[in-house]
Amino acid sequence: MNCPHCSAPLPDGAAFCTACGRSLTAGGPTVATGALTPPDAGRPAGMTREQADQLAVRLQDALGSGFKVERPLGSGGFAVVYLVRDLTLKRQIAVKVLSPDLIQSHTVLERFRREAETVAQLSHPHIVPLYFVGQKDDLVYLAMECVTGGTLADRLEREGKLPVDEVARIVREVAEALAHAHKRGVVHRDIKPHNVLLEAETGRCLVTDFGIARTAEGASLTASGMLVGTAAYLSPEQITGSPADHRSDLYALGVMAYEMLTGGPPFTGPTPTAVLMKRLASPPTPLEKLRPDVPRALREVVEGCLAHDPAERFQSGTDIARALGGQTPVSGGHQTAEYTLKARKRRERRRRIAAVAAALVVLAAAVGGAYALLHRRGAPAAPAPPPVDSGMVVIPGGTYTIGSDSQSPSARPAHRVSLAAFGIDRHEVTVGDYDVYVRAGRSPAPWTAKPADDLPVTGVLWAEAVNYCAWKHPPDGRLPSEEEWEAAARGTAGRTYPWGDRWDAAAANTQSARRGAPAPVGSFPHGASPEGVEDLIGNVWEWTGSPMTSYGERAPAPQASSYYVIRGGAFDTPDAAATATYRGYLPPTAARSELQKTGFRCAMPRRGAAPAGTR
Repeated sequence: MNCPHCSAPLPDGAAFCTACGRSLTAGGPTVATGALTPPDAGRPAGMTREQADQLAVRLQDALGSGFKVERPLGSGGFAVVYLVRDLTLKRQIAVKVLSPDLIQSHTVLERFRREAETVAQLSHPHIVPLYFVGQKDDLVYLAMECVTGGTLADRLEREGKLPVDEVARIVREVAEALAHAHKRGVVHRDIKPHNVLLEAETGRCLVTDFGIARTAEGASLTASGMLVGTAAYLSPEQITGSPADHRSDLYALGVMAYEMLTGGPPFTGPTPTAVLMKRLASPPTPLEKLRPDVPRALREVVEGCLAHDPAERFQSGTDIARALGGQTPVSGGHQTAEYTLKARKRRERRRRIAAVAAALVVLAAAVGGAYALLHRRGAPAAPAPPPVDSGMVVIPGGTYTIGSDSQSPSARPAHRVSLAAFGIDRHEVTVGDYDVYVRAGRSPAPWTAKPADDLPVTGVLWAEAVNYCAWKHPPDGRLPSEEEWEAAARGTAGRTYPWGDRWDAAAANTQSARRGAPAPVGSFPHGASPEGVEDLIGNVWEWTGSPMTSYGERAPAPQASSYYVIRGGAFDTPDAAATATYRGYLPPTAARSELQKTGFRCAMPRRGAAPAGTR
């Protein structure tokens, strides 16, 4: 069977879609539940109808005779939402229930309780209100207003671009909700169309899902250094691991506004990694080129939200609402947004002037160099740059077998892919390598006490690994895709292991080696591939740049960026799983404490390589 909402393939008898989380139970009005924040462990929504019905019986018992549980509405990674009838007040409410099998997870339970505490202190016409919280035995639940309608994401999926006046209204209402939350020290951290509900009768916007919010006291449901939020709406400071505050919410609002006006997000690319790198490298395409009918005031609001530097953005949701209402923004002790926009434009003009001047200097130098070259016959040509950076191994372009028909289900089926030539690090990035990056002020240290320099670095968040590779190997350094990683391990012959087709206990630091910890890189030379790539199997898992998807369906699932593929196994991986085709995965939001067995290596395109399939 397939999901009627997003067409994702599902097992027979599923009660919810594992991709979009929506209920598969027919009947009744459409009710908006918002995006249900996934847990730290990244558990999928895999509940069957029978399990949903059993949980509904338990919820009915907990709520008592004053309420009637009618049907499930949706499921996320750690909770299920039910439509419930309040028989006393004769109204429908939405009750979010924490999955009982997760109540033993302290982090998930605390996140659930924090959402209740956070929303309880917010009373605003554009924030979904909380009615009450309850617990009976291991059943924990919270009751909220039931918003009949859908999400902004649903409307964008149906209509694409929205009318300009509708966009202005939605932005203003969400900005007012954020202003209310921010004044009370609450930062949402996951503003996106899925978390904006649209009331069917009035069109009123309501912000929902404060499951990963941060409070004024600094309390958060995520571990130190954890990347939170949805990748497409993350601010530059969230991506780079810099301190982020309420202005990240305003950046996400700008992304959402741009999407409503143009029909697509401001940054796109073939992979989530490419999208993140575009965000850090350049501004989005100007709105006036894509939607000339956008009024100047609205255009400047969007630009003011999307400024790369938080100091150059609007400083409050109140500023945004006032600007859209034709009033002068006022931010108390902050610069006004009007001043900020003018200052940013002056700086942009200065940068353009400087760039033109620099271009003229370069042009003059080029003309002079060409003149001199014409008069230096027989001068030796400059040496060609190496095909890849130092410390990398070239993997030739060609057709490679990926996956296996005899390994774990996630590795099936075997299929062929065409790859352009690329370079990949000879071994995993070491503590010493990463320490240079840390001391340059580019990232916080992923360790409390610094390990030995020759050990593979672990505890690095996915986004930090992406940023390191871009910094180490400009301009195109990146994490390898999982196809590139497997091609480096198996070669064009499709080996089972980097060293051949038979297991060799002396070739890898896995469970049978009984070290119980990572080894210095290069400690197992017998495990190197014929091309010279070391430590691909065992030692530590390695991040890739690929979202976890099914080989049976190559198009990314709607929430594919929630998990990224890790490869190679670690020092405690059973030998049977330590193959070149085995696929693991982790959420990019994983805490450092969950990444002590995970490292990474970098990749880059071979200089001068033809694109895949063009040879």
